[in-house]
Amino acid sequence: MGTFRRRLCVEGWRFIHHSYALVNQWQLLTLLQRPDVALSTHDVPLYGPHWRRSNGLFDDDEEAALAAIPDCDAQDQPDAIFKISFPFDLSLHPGTRKAVFGTAEVQTIPESCFAGPIDLKRLRESDSFLVVTPSQWSRQGFLRLGLRPEQVRVVPHGVQADIFTPKTRASAKKEPGFVFAHASAMTNNKGTELLLRAFAAVASKHPDVRLLLKGIDGLYSSKETLAIALGDLPAQSQHLIADRMSYSGEPFSVRQMADFYRSADAYVSPYRAEGFNLPVLEAAACGTPVICTKGGPTDEFMRDDLALFIDSLITPVPNGRGSWLKPDLDHLIELMLRIMDDEPWRKNAALAGPIHAAANFNWSIVVDKLLNAIFVASR
Repeated sequence: MGTFRRRLCVEGWRFIHHSYALVNQWQLLTLLQRPDVALSTHDVPLYGPHWRRSNGLFDDDEEAALAAIPDCDAQDQPDAIFKISFPFDLSLHPGTRKAVFGTAEVQTIPESCFAGPIDLKRLRESDSFLVVTPSQWSRQGFLRLGLRPEQVRVVPHGVQADIFTPKTRASAKKEPGFVFAHASAMTNNKGTELLLRAFAAVASKHPDVRLLLKGIDGLYSSKETLAIALGDLPAQSQHLIADRMSYSGEPFSVRQMADFYRSADAYVSPYRAEGFNLPVLEAAACGTPVICTKGGPTDEFMRDDLALFIDSLITPVPNGRGSWLKPDLDHLIELMLRIMDDEPWRKNAALAGPIHAAANFNWSIVVDKLLNAIFVASR
């Protein structure tokens, strides 16, 4: 007897280095290995008018496999539609189960995040609509919107363990001295200016320290945002940072990102608001010890033997709705100094991180959870 194949149409972004697109592509590649899924996809318009698709983010054979997925329009009516893009399309699709991926970084979702008006009453009454979000932290935003608890499913992100691995860590490291790394859009929710202030304090005590920063200039003008944050620092701090910081805003392939994590002695993410924070998990998978904010979504997938957690308080978002975290700057400095001095802890984290990530957050496990969320009735 043949395997029953569920017809799944995934509508989202491909061939662009946005976090939603990267997650989508990892999930598509994993879904292609599933004999019980008849997969089709459809590219939705990119969010920014200056955004451009490009090749080279994945290996050639993977990009060929992604490009060869049949278009949804050419297929029979799917059993379910999974939409992963922005703004969020919370419309119903008559006769078809629909799941929408979304993140609520500040635990509230403003109207600007929606593709159009939403009929909350109809959404709540529907047995064929749900939201997929990557953390309990983010889930609170959709619950506050008014969806039923059963309609908001948590499916974490994952890692590709044969790429995000410590196997070439020693050869990847090129920078002298102790190296801290951080990858993000450099926007305010990432806490980049806190990292700069903390790094300047650390550099005043350890002149051989280095900071590697990876931005996303093509999507978020990260270089300009970083320049503003640097310009707001005292002149002495700017001087301490300037000679010890390297920045790249160009697109990195997933293999280049793994090399980036492996080139550091520690990865630092003093974030204020995140839906998940995949770079933290990817860094840990590469055997790079982590410093990250306590109290947010990283609490859900990191442990004390993998990360040092920055004390924080949940506070209202300035000039807006929602809540975010306020990491303690002095504690961040303390943890950066501690991680430099505590080589035994770093060695243990370097061993434990890859095991934890591969065993609990590989994309096969994540896609199992995704399919269960999409196809199992919400009531």
